[in-house]
Amino acid sequence: MRSEASTPELTRGMLNSLRRSGPSDPIEYYRHPLIGHLFRKRINLGLRLLSDKRYAKALEIGYGAGAVLLAIAANVDELHGIDLDADAAAVEALVQQRECHAKLVRGSVYELPYDSSEFDLVVCFSVFEHLREYERGLHEVARVLKPRGRFLLGMPAVNLIMEAGFAAIRFKGIADHHVTTPRTVARAFDRVGLRVLQQARLRPIPGVSVYFNWLLEKVGG
Repeated sequence: MRSEASTPELTRGMLNSLRRSGPSDPIEYYRHPLIGHLFRKRINLGLRLLSDKRYAKALEIGYGAGAVLLAIAANVDELHGIDLDADAAAVEALVQQRECHAKLVRGSVYELPYDSSEFDLVVCFSVFEHLREYERGLHEVARVLKPRGRFLLGMPAVNLIMEAGFAAIRFKGIADHHVTTPRTVARAFDRVGLRVLQQARLRPIPGVSVYFNWLLEKVGG
């Protein structure tokens, strides 16, 4: 019997025992004593857009150590994940110990190894800012979504405030990693057949957005 759906949330406890799964995995920032709460809050702002809806089949792009998989698992009947450099077998075994059953693979958002119209939900946090061919990635997400399927997309602002924040935690070369802005990606939504249902921004300072979340829907067939 399916459990009742509830609004998903990434909690501090979910991070326990999760290990860094690859060179691009930011899991340690989610545990950081100074900025960890902001990293978790930006994800939870996005997860709240999903409300308490259940999904038959969902995909996370960029699953990293598996934290978001744990957060959404209770609301998904069949859970999948893809990551460019994470150890799929290790993360799959680790989250399974936490009663999260997910089929994980290594691969790129540019070439998703799934059939067209396969998923009811795709979730992706902090990936698209790294993509120069961001529209190609959006096309792939739209392809694997069912008509009226949902896409939860989150990405950080690319600005001087973010550069200063990363410098404060001694992350160097952020300009080489964050190459695409939320505004640029959002301009492509219509072109790939996605429309915005809801959005939420993280504003630690009034009027200053440092993280953007959109809940999108695939239009047409």
